[in-house]
Amino acid sequence: MRSRLGFPCLLLSTVLLSGCVKKSTYETAMNDLRQTESELERLEEQLEAERARFREEMAVAATLHDSVEVALRSEIRTLRSEQRRLASELEEARAANARLETMVGLRGAELQSMQRRLEALRAVEQEVRERNAIYEDVLGRFRSMMDAGQLSVSIDRGRMVIELPQDVLFPSGSASLGTEGREVIREVGRVLADFPDRTFQVEGHTDNVPIATERFPSNWELSSARALAVVRLLIDAGVVPSNLSGAAYGEHQPVAANEDREGRRLNRRIEIVMLPNLEVIAGTELPVGGA
Repeated sequence: MRSRLGFPCLLLSTVLLSGCVKKSTYETAMNDLRQTESELERLEEQLEAERARFREEMAVAATLHDSVEVALRSEIRTLRSEQRRLASELEEARAANARLETMVGLRGAELQSMQRRLEALRAVEQEVRERNAIYEDVLGRFRSMMDAGQLSVSIDRGRMVIELPQDVLFPSGSASLGTEGREVIREVGRVLADFPDRTFQVEGHTDNVPIATERFPSNWELSSARALAVVRLLIDAGVVPSNLSGAAYGEHQPVAANEDREGRRLNRRIEIVMLPNLEVIAGTELPVGGA
């Protein structure tokens, strides 16, 4: 290290040579200078040590900064990846929730439909029970007339059918009720009048033997006139008019072959049909046939 005493020593030497300063004063000054230089060297060494320590700390800090930055960047990438995964899962959850809500709605609608269906089936079951009860009641009340061959009672395609042979009611080719026929219809009317909440259709049927008169140009007119004659007499017997209707089928719904007299006799008939309650059975697939 270069001495820091060169210039002071030269100055002091010059002073001494000039004889202006004592030797003791010079030595004292030189000692002070040497102490000052020693102190400066010590301070310079401390400063250099501090600089070295600072440089080391800066290097460590830079390394730490780089490590922290790398770690943070990695953490950010991880967090962004996790964010994307969570966003995807959230979207899937929303889609699943939408599907679930749709399924719940469908199940709710299906449940309501099943409940309505069950109620309808219960109503049909009640209708069948009531119809069967009426059937049993009518059978009991018409027993003597059935035994006498004046009528028959059956269930056909879910309908209670009271069948009256034409021979009991009308002369051949006529729509005028005879005495026996009028009495039979009155008795039937008195029974049907006890069921004011039921509707009945009177259906006229003939054999296939053609008829061509001025009043009855065909079997359609003959079967229609006979059905309406029965309707009028049922009303006179007490059946509510709004519960009655008439229908003509001519020879087109035979119950036997028209090849012989017996078959043709069976086809000439009046049927009084108790119609099912269509409001009850509407919208159901439960058959109303049975007993």
